[in-house]
Amino acid sequence: MGLRQALYARGLRPVSVASEEPAAVVQGYDPRLGYGLIAEGTKAVRAGALFVGSNGDLTIPGGGGRIHPGNGSLLKVITAATGVEPIVTGKPERVLHHESIIRTGAERPLVVGDRLDTDIEGANNGESDSLLVLTGVTDPMTALTAPPHQRPTFIAPDLSGLLVPHAGVSTEGDRFRCAGWTAHRDGDRVELSGEGDPYDGLRALA
Repeated sequence: MGLRQALYARGLRPVSVASEEPAAVVQGYDPRLGYGLIAEGTKAVRAGALFVGSNGDLTIPGGGGRIHPGNGSLLKVITAATGVEPIVTGKPERVLHHESIIRTGAERPLVVGDRLDTDIEGANNGESDSLLVLTGVTDPMTALTAPPHQRPTFIAPDLSGLLVPHAGVSTEGDRFRCAGWTAHRDGDRVELSGEGDPYDGLRALA
């Protein structure tokens, strides 16, 4: 319903069947999305309708630590049936970040999220700082091995990271220091030594 309201606000008229000859198929996440709507979307895309996805999250966290399919996974159903890749307008695309800046008037935005490939990559696309929280699908090892375009500015266990200062990271040759921790790189081997907040150690390693 939120997606329909957004379309109405832009002067567009949402329909639910391909026989209406829609100009575009716009797919957002809904846990109740059924085969009928996906089939109608497939028909419309095969007939030439523009295919747009609100976001490309392959998974979303569920209760009890479970992982559920996200909108990105559902988009792949129509892609598999039509061979057409959607235009994704949400994270990590710059257009969503830019729209958020316009709406909030933010001058020094901080993007907070638990996914590297959407939240953090989106922040980097928008040239903003980011805070990775380890409450979702990203674990410390994944954060350490992230490619440059998915590396966060800050790391915290959860949203409490918004309320505390974050120590800076300094570099001296092959040594990287963050608060009481030092990461030393020797070829392909990295050693971490020190004490204090383990997340400062994780930042030194990263």
